[in-house]
This record gives sequence, structure tokens and C-alpha cells, in this order.
Amino acid sequence: MKQSVLLILAVLTANAALAQQGGRRLPANCRMLRDLEYAVEEGESLKLDLYLPPGTNGTPPLVMWIHGGGWRNGDKANVNPAILKLAGEGYAVASINYRLKDLTIHPRQIHDCKGALRWLRAHAAEYGFDPKRVAVGGGSAGGHLALLLGMSHGVAELEGTVGGNTNQSSAVSAVVDLYGPFDLSAMAKAQERFRRAHAADTNLLLNASPATYLDANDPPVLALHGDRDNTVPLEQSTLLHERCTALGIECELHIIEGARHGGMEFSDAERAALIKAFLDRHLASTTP
Repeated sequence: MKQSVLLILAVLTANAALAQQGGRRLPANCRMLRDLEYAVEEGESLKLDLYLPPGTNGTPPLVMWIHGGGWRNGDKANVNPAILKLAGEGYAVASINYRLKDLTIHPRQIHDCKGALRWLRAHAAEYGFDPKRVAVGGGSAGGHLALLLGMSHGVAELEGTVGGNTNQSSAVSAVVDLYGPFDLSAMAKAQERFRRAHAADTNLLLNASPATYLDANDPPVLALHGDRDNTVPLEQSTLLHERCTALGIECELHIIEGARHGGMEFSDAERAALIKAFLDRHLASTTP
């Protein structure tokens, strides 16, 4: 009896916490494990939240979410509601924090993301998800990092050793990119604010661009972008689509008419269905 009461209180507390984070709600009967530490870097505890689905047959696939915020703001609590919804549909979902300052600390942020992914794989048996069926997603700066993670597997300078677990792979089977930068040099030409901040550092723009590492072995991508985005130009996603298609990589691009940089259009029922269908298709296999 006491354990049942404690479980009910835990669920209520989790939902209350999520309700304060932009109305996000944990799907019914899911478990939320908050503030799991995956590494300590430069004295900073790096943590993730894990959302586990109700009891299922077999082990569910995993989607790791990377929040946005211009590489300087944001928090793991800011999970796109369409991604969080997956926890009620047979997926495990992890949302990670990473070191924040700005793009100039590259490659620390991608090291953190890969360290979190390797930690999750190392602990897959403990939490009951499939380490072989993993996708990554993110919005804005998180979309950039998701693309970079997906396209730079095996690039030594971007792998890092954050959190250890270097025997684990950082490869993923699919990438969900919501209005993330793809080619930072092109973005510096097109976006004045970004150009003022970063155009002088051509090496940084090259080394931190997912476009630099794109090759024919990269995973499929689902990209969503608004045609009125004044922060990350739509050109970033059209370039992504063009260059992936030229290499024979599946890249499904959906341009949302009237949408700006983020908003409810990226988590409504239509987009949630698109994301789930894409992940269902590419996480059916157990080989990244």
C-alpha cells in the first residue's frame, strides 16, 4: 500500500514538474528518471533525463534529444512534445544537457553529446532499452548537434572521451533535425547576426559544420523547417536535402508554411505522426 502511494506521488510530481515546462506532460504510465549523471567535465556535472515507456514486449528503441538555445542557453527539460510523446508509444526517450557558452567552445559540446550517447548504450540493459536501435534529434542548435553527431561517427577529434565508455559506439540509425544549422559557412553569409559573431573564424565554421563530414554512409535524416524562419535560414535545410540526396542518403524535408523558428507547428499531431513514422521505419532494424 505504501509503495503504491509513493508511486502515485512520484507520477504526480513528475507531471507537475513537466506542466511547469511549457505544458509538456509525461505520457500515462511512463517513468521519468531525472538528473542521471553521465559525466563530470571541467567541474560541471553533466546530466540527462530518461523517459521510459510502459511495459512492452521486448526492449524499446531509444531517441536521444538535444535541446536548442544558440549553444549558450536551454535545458534538457525543453523536450519537443512530439518527441516526449514517443515515450507513450513504445520508445525510450533521453534528453541531455551539455556544456553551454557559445559555438566557440567547439568541440566540447559534441564531445558531451557523444559521451551521453555512449553512457546510454553502456546502461541500456540496466534501464531496459535496445542499444542497437538508437536515433538522435534536436531543435535549432540541438538540431545542429544532432546532425553533427549523425554525420561525424568515427571522426577522432569529434568523438572525445567524455564520460568514458569508449568501448561503446556513437553511431545512430536516424537523425531528426528541427531547423538546425547544417553548413555554418553558408549560414554566416546568409544570416547577419551569425555572421557578426562567427564569420571571422573560418576554421571554426568548417570544423563545426555537419556538412564537412557528410558522406554516403551517414544515416537517414528527417528535417522540418519553417519558411519564415529568420534565425536559421530555410536554405540550411534545403542545402541539407540537396547534398544528402546527391549522395544517395535518404533526407525527408518538410517545409512548414508560415512557421518561424520553433513553435507549436513542430509538435502538433501532423508533425508528431511524421516523426514517429520516420523513426518506426528506421529503427525497425537493429544495425546502426
